[in-house]
Amino acid sequence: MLSISELMKKSMTQNFVSLVLLQGMNFLLPLLTLPYLYRVLGTERYGLVSFAYTLAQYLVMLTDFGFNLSATKYISMHRDNMEVVNQYLNSAFICRFLLAGLSFLILFSLTVLFDRFERDAWFYISYFGIVIGNVMFPMWYFQGMEKMKYITIFNVIAKTVSLVSFFIFIRRATDYVLVPLFYSAGFILAGFISIYIIYVKEKMRWFIPALKQIRFVFSDSLTYFMSRISVSMFTHINTFVIGLVCGNTAVGYYAAAEKLYQAYNLLLAPFSGVLFPYMAKTRDVPFFKRVLKYITPANVILLIATLLCSSWIIYIMYGESSQTGSLWVFRILMCGCVLTIPSMLLGYPFLAAMGHARYTNWTLVLVSIFHLTGLTVLYFLGFISIYSIAGLVVLSESLLFIIRVRGVKKYKLLS
Repeated sequence: MLSISELMKKSMTQNFVSLVLLQGMNFLLPLLTLPYLYRVLGTERYGLVSFAYTLAQYLVMLTDFGFNLSATKYISMHRDNMEVVNQYLNSAFICRFLLAGLSFLILFSLTVLFDRFERDAWFYISYFGIVIGNVMFPMWYFQGMEKMKYITIFNVIAKTVSLVSFFIFIRRATDYVLVPLFYSAGFILAGFISIYIIYVKEKMRWFIPALKQIRFVFSDSLTYFMSRISVSMFTHINTFVIGLVCGNTAVGYYAAAEKLYQAYNLLLAPFSGVLFPYMAKTRDVPFFKRVLKYITPANVILLIATLLCSSWIIYIMYGESSQTGSLWVFRILMCGCVLTIPSMLLGYPFLAAMGHARYTNWTLVLVSIFHLTGLTVLYFLGFISIYSIAGLVVLSESLLFIIRVRGVKKYKLLS
């Protein structure tokens, strides 16, 4: 009979494999779809698609409301009491659907009040299916219960439906209007399947919890929500600002480079996704130190290889036309990954899991203030460009790393 520690490590290995498969798919699918969409739609239309997708991600962030962190931790700590888990699950669902209603009102108001959005109102609204599908899928429940295989299933369905539809139906630039519909269809289908898994296979019961419980779940996630907003201040907001100031073509160049940068960072997601619930439960510092010891040098070696091959990567992915616009943005962003990867490891998988979630959240708030200040200065000086914003991203990520290292030393977590 396996001991508790052996069971935990076996479960952790299974979850890690599931997340590796998931992130492998998240890494490979953009490498298939992005070049195709970029070449078929052209830089300007691809820029519009990226700009609208970024807006949808803000609404997804609003409905997530920090549950991917707060609920993961809560369910991980209480998973032996399924009645408590069931109460939290239903309360979180209610909060998320109410937030979905609020997010739709925000989206509708933008398309009515501002010409920039009114011109393509139905295009932006078509992306709302991503929000609905994401609300229906409680990733935090599966992470907290350490059943990562269901997260993989959800993403495989959502991404595969979109991928296949892109290649079958999008043949010319005017087909750009179909992109949000295919994204939405994949996420909604996967959302229905996840609801089935939770309330049929997992045998959760649907009921409306007491108002007190719903308030607790909402307030418990508020701090984490602030940190998620802060993260978006130096991720999604960059594409948004470029779109508002420089237009869709500039967005196309920047988004092309940024997608590859984000795909690289996704390589770490399996480690973070498994480490966070594991460290929250065990606080196994020696194990974390071994992980940090191996990942950091591997990251440096891979980054050097990526930078040396950057011109070739951009050419293969997007063609000759993107060399002037996307290449140096990609190189600038990738330089920041020297610190971004260890910074991600020191954040929620470590500082927050070791009982310093508030400090971790405020590091993001402080850096987001720095990033917003930088964007404001660049705007008033007339220096907003795809290159200046890429450089600002690297500065912001560097500051985040420095503050998190200070926190680790302050609380003597690696001693």
